[in-house]
Amino acid sequence: MRIYVAHAIYGFVRIVFDRSGAPSWWWSIPVSTIAGVTTVMGVLYALMEHDLKRLLAYHTVENIGIIFIGLGLALAFKSEGMLFAAALAFTAALLHVFNHSLFKRLLFFGAGAVLTATGERDMERLGGLIHRMPQTAFVFLIGGVRNTRLIGLSCDTRSKMGSRSWRLRF
Repeated sequence: MRIYVAHAIYGFVRIVFDRSGAPSWWWSIPVSTIAGVTTVMGVLYALMEHDLKRLLAYHTVENIGIIFIGLGLALAFKSEGMLFAAALAFTAALLHVFNHSLFKRLLFFGAGAVLTATGERDMERLGGLIHRMPQTAFVFLIGGVRNTRLIGLSCDTRSKMGSRSWRLRF
């Protein structure tokens, strides 16, 4: 499923930012509105879910909404000539794509390990797994901490690249 998410974002970026010419300000309104609704609906569905893998899938829907909120803001800023703000929003969206691909992979690997060991996906019946599966619990902890999006705990380019910093041109 992850490859489809990345292709959708890449296709949107290529069509809207590269192929369509100069954007109009109103293009950001439907993008940001749909992204906001997607984010809220993904969170609400995830809160009501008891199946571990379905919960992670709904959480992916929420994260895609967050990414498209950043892309919608980049589109609005670019149409108004605010190139620094557009580059900042675009970079935030792309870094969230990268961060999402890392932490979600950890969480799905952990969910697969839990399913293989217990044969159960219902979270109501999976209590006490930290004692039986400490390595899997550690993987889930890392994925969950990366999911918080706190500075230093999430995707930090300086910690990944040493003293070099990435420069993205918009």
